[in-house]
Amino acid sequence: MDLLLAIILLAAAFYVGWNIGANDAANCIGTTVGASVLPYRTAALMMALFVILGGTLQGHHVMKTVGKGIVITDAAAYELHNGEAPPAEHSEQFPDNRLPDHAILVALLSAGFFVTVATFSSIPVSTSQAIVGGVAGTGLGIVGMQAGYFKLGVLMKIFGAWVISPILAMLLALTLYWLLGRLLRNVRALFWTHTLRAGVIASAAYVSFSLGANDVGNAIGPLLNKFPDMGVGLAILGGIAMATGALTFGERVTHTVGSSITPLDYTGALAAQTSAAFGVHLFSMLGIPVSTSQAVVGAVIGVGLTKGARAVSGRKVATIFVGWVVTPLCAALFAAGVYRLLDSIVF
Repeated sequence: MDLLLAIILLAAAFYVGWNIGANDAANCIGTTVGASVLPYRTAALMMALFVILGGTLQGHHVMKTVGKGIVITDAAAYELHNGEAPPAEHSEQFPDNRLPDHAILVALLSAGFFVTVATFSSIPVSTSQAIVGGVAGTGLGIVGMQAGYFKLGVLMKIFGAWVISPILAMLLALTLYWLLGRLLRNVRALFWTHTLRAGVIASAAYVSFSLGANDVGNAIGPLLNKFPDMGVGLAILGGIAMATGALTFGERVTHTVGSSITPLDYTGALAAQTSAAFGVHLFSMLGIPVSTSQAVVGAVIGVGLTKGARAVSGRKVATIFVGWVVTPLCAALFAAGVYRLLDSIVF
């Protein structure tokens, strides 16, 4: 039974990673494909390699935050956080001082479901928000509105990063695009074109590495509760799952990011990707799960704004923004409801 449950949980984590890869392929290679630097399949294969590297080498930072930094499951940690012993039912709610196995399963499937819906709707949503919403929702399903069980400071830090990340990427991209444009005036056109192509490809690899470092933790972070000694193996699993998602169903959202928000040339693609990658990598090293979707979309908007507000598709941006708000909220409410239902029927 334990083996079967472990297989089910690993399959659910793979499903979430597959969804992240399918939706977030656009964040890594959308501008590269949109600017016609590389064909989609070639860009997706490159992304797959660097996602696995990023997840394996640096995915543990965010993994710890998602796995253990949102809901307080350890009795000693609860007492340290709140200055009092946990309620008597704590040991029943959190056996072995961790999330119950069916809570982990609900959190993963809730996040994966809403990202699947968004991917088939060609909308780049925040997979970070989906999994954080899923984990928080299962916490609500277990303990209700007892604030003492949630690390509100960590949640506020995550929420703040979700706001700052796209704004930071937008400002960086706007500035970098302007600087590259000034430099272009003083460089031979043929040399500059070849240099830009190489730069766009390198920046796509950097975004992919940053995606792996940040979002592998979103895919398999909840499993760290159950398998605390398998961090590297879980990171590799998450990286492979994300790479599989990019190669199978990532093309829909890629075209939304690459061409539907604003037209991109080589300079714009390089500025957008580099800015987004820097922002995501920065938050990854801080252990904060941010949205590569938000970072890349913010960066693409920044590039578009250098050409005037009319160069940016307001309707497409509004649709994306709505997705960012709805996804974590729906994932949290869905996870809380499903957990309560499952717990009352089966457990």
